[in-house]
Amino acid sequence: MRHRNFLVILLICTGLLAMVQPVRADTMDGITFTLTFPNLSGSPGNTLTWDYTVTDNNSVGLNVFALSVNETALFNGGAPDQAVFDNFGGTNIVSSGATLTGTLFSFLSDPTVPNSTNAGSFLLTVILQDSQGHFVGMPFDLTEKYSATITSAANVPEPGTLMLLASGLLAGLLISRRAAH
Repeated sequence: MRHRNFLVILLICTGLLAMVQPVRADTMDGITFTLTFPNLSGSPGNTLTWDYTVTDNNSVGLNVFALSVNETALFNGGAPDQAVFDNFGGTNIVSSGATLTGTLFSFLSDPTVPNSTNAGSFLLTVILQDSQGHFVGMPFDLTEKYSATITSAANVPEPGTLMLLASGLLAGLLISRRAAH
């Protein structure tokens, strides 16, 4: 009976997993924004950097112009740095029909904070621009979720320490055997 219940639960879970859609990039007006690796991890003192991809799928001859990048949550255990945003390669523009990758945001973890977790969304504010340089419509935000996990490495004893421990245990064993005789 337990096996039958387990199989029914397993089949239901498999069916639910089959219906779950993968995470998709934020898309608006034909502009797609994704983070290359949204979930980063590192050790205290590391700098974590998020890279992005922006694709202008079908803005009908309009370029995508970058205005700013911001995060929705305050970072703890370090310093956020939006100044690393490369502004679409320094031109602030993704041409109509093009795809561009670059650097979006970074986080310098505090070397004195052993563990921290940060999560939220990045807001990439863009506006569409025609070929004469005129802005079309209103600026809009494209969002992508991120996370940053900082954990200190587990202390691993050096081989010399292990040899000393093993030698002490062996000596203790030999002494106790001699005392028993």
